Amino acid sequence: MTAENKVTSAKCQITADSDAVIAEIEIAATPDRVFQAIVDREQALQWAGGEAFEVTHWELEPRVGGKWRLVSRERQGKGAGQTFDHHGEVVQINPPHLLEYTWLANWHPDPNHRTTVRWELTTTKTGTILKVTHSGLAPLNVAKDYAQGWPGLVEQIKNFVEK
Repeated sequence: MTAENKVTSAKCQITADSDAVIAEIEIAATPDRVFQAIVDREQALQWAGGEAFEVTHWELEPRVGGKWRLVSRERQGKGAGQTFDHHGEVVQINPPHLLEYTWLANWHPDPNHRTTVRWELTTTKTGTILKVTHSGLAPLNVAKDYAQGWPGLVEQIKNFVEK
């Protein structure tokens, strides 16, 4: 993950079976605006990094079968300089309401185990509810790690889109 471990306005929960992390936040912008911030390379490069992590590579082909990849590097602490490579393939897309892709990560206990990230954007009276569900985590025992990362990441998207 490339998010900071900070207090956020995002709601986050781990499912009872520890297989999924669900992060949710309301953003004062249209689903189209939020969706573009997620899929557009130039915008993602602006919100994805932070004090702890630097994004060194980002790409997403917004179509079924399209590839995506995010590479980040830890900036500080005992892991300074460590590189995190996340990648996969788009399995569902319905702009501006849904994006789902597989997720593989070089730092997982089993780097070949596919998990799934699903971005759902729902229109509200005041903007958009952004809900991210990262599932398939139980075999890796990493739900707690992702529960610390996803809330900060959706908060970064909110801050970027609302600025």
